[in-house]
Amino acid sequence: MTNAVYTMTVRALSGVVSERAAETMLRAVLREQNLVAETVTAQEMQQVISGPLLSRLETVMPATRARKELLSLAGQLEAKYPKAPTLFTAHVPHASWDEAGGTTIWNDLLLSADDFEFEDPEYGGSLEGRSYDLSTTLDQDALIQLLGRLSGVQGVMVCRASGEVLRSRSVKDPAGLGSVVAASAMLFQRRSLRLLSADLGGQTVCMCPLGGYCVAVVANSQANVGRLLVELQQLRVAA
Repeated sequence: MTNAVYTMTVRALSGVVSERAAETMLRAVLREQNLVAETVTAQEMQQVISGPLLSRLETVMPATRARKELLSLAGQLEAKYPKAPTLFTAHVPHASWDEAGGTTIWNDLLLSADDFEFEDPEYGGSLEGRSYDLSTTLDQDALIQLLGRLSGVQGVMVCRASGEVLRSRSVKDPAGLGSVVAASAMLFQRRSLRLLSADLGGQTVCMCPLGGYCVAVVANSQANVGRLLVELQQLRVAA
């Protein structure tokens, strides 16, 4: 039999998604955390809400709305269980585009092979590869949210190798950046490359081909570009 903490959370979550989806989603994230509905405490539920449940909800709705809904839920839980305060204020990760910041216009960029740093295609990091079906908006959004949480990332774009923009966040001129991707496609093909990065003076654009698609990430001068490249290198196209 489920306890009061679980029941309260499911009821509140049912106001955001369907009751069935709420039940399925919450049980799944509890199982991932080795928790069960019968014994989960308010403190444990706050950790679930601000972490894995937030990540799961962000795959089905915009990140800002998901965070807002779960922040409200965490507040309700805190009001009923004062010894289990919300963890959002201190720990929840969020995309850097949720903060105020500038963006770049890409129309007038003239890039050639000499402008890029090339990563060794034989190099592989130690992280397990993540697979995405970029023909679906669900996986496009999931990938954008994953990369958006990396420190210093200001924008992410998913497009076809032709430069057609499919999805983007906080890129002021995605069509202009799409044209940069299209122009870079030949470099990927000619040199069998898996990564490109270019320093644009205060910002860096990193690109990674994924089958017939390409992911472009715009990062500021504070970003750890090496970490970003490692993350991009682990991406795979779902079979």
